[in-house]
Amino acid sequence: MTEDLAPVHRPHAAIAWAALALAALALLATLGFAWHNHDRGQQLELQLARRIGDFDAASREARTAAKAANEALIDLQTRLLTLETRASETQSQQLALTAMYQELARSQDERVAADVEQTLLLAQQQLQLAGNVRAALIGLEAAETRLAQLNKPQFASLRNTLAKDMARLKLLPAADIEGNSARLEVLIQGVERLKPESDTEPRLPATRSIGIDTVDTLAKFSKEAWNEFKDLVRIRRLDHPELPLLTPSQNYFLRQNLKLRLLAARLALLQRDETSFRTDITAARDWTNRYFNRQDEASKSFIVSLEELLRAPVALKDAQISASLQAVRLARGTH
Repeated sequence: MTEDLAPVHRPHAAIAWAALALAALALLATLGFAWHNHDRGQQLELQLARRIGDFDAASREARTAAKAANEALIDLQTRLLTLETRASETQSQQLALTAMYQELARSQDERVAADVEQTLLLAQQQLQLAGNVRAALIGLEAAETRLAQLNKPQFASLRNTLAKDMARLKLLPAADIEGNSARLEVLIQGVERLKPESDTEPRLPATRSIGIDTVDTLAKFSKEAWNEFKDLVRIRRLDHPELPLLTPSQNYFLRQNLKLRLLAARLALLQRDETSFRTDITAARDWTNRYFNRQDEASKSFIVSLEELLRAPVALKDAQISASLQAVRLARGTH
């Protein structure tokens, strides 16, 4: 029985040992797997700890960078605020400078316009009081030159008006006021040389013939008496027989009145009063023709000079620059 039982227990033991071996292998495998997992877990922990450390370091660096960035941002904000304040101040200063520049420019333009107006007023006085077209043209050219140097558009209309007035003045006939005044002065001085129509001719010396019979006293006395009688009666031709003979005092007042007429004509000439000038010259010419000897050379020259003065221009028509004055006042904003 014993021998029969032994073979029966051997397979069971082998199976047990095999099972045990398998269990041991499974345990070893489990242990190995557990060890592997534990080792891997440690590695993961180490990696995680390392990564956490790196993250902490990065986080610290990020916080440091963020702090630096915040500080930089605050500094930038402060600088930006300062720059904005300075920009605002600069803008205010620029606006103030712009306003000041505009005010200075307006003041300069106003000053230039005032100077131009003063120049034009002087030119207008030269035209009205003295009739000096040349002086007026010089004033207008000076004003136009100054405006041309500025070359500002607000003065363009004024420059055009000045050019028109200058062109018009250049076409006016020239009046020789100084020359005509000098001629009147010569005529006034020449009044004393005029010979009146009623003046007697100079007495001729009595001719006394000396003949053979001069020894005859009676004949000599008769001839002398006859010569004296011929000197008492003279026959003359008068161009104006209706005029009475003028006494020396009347001749004196006639000459003085003629001088006064010529002086009045000279004053009218200086005042550009053409009507009074021509009236006085005409009266002087008529008096000369009526009361003085027209056959005398002095009277002829006197009358010719008066006729030439009557034809001479005195008043300058359209000799005014009111358009330019109006234009400069518009440029200044005044009327």
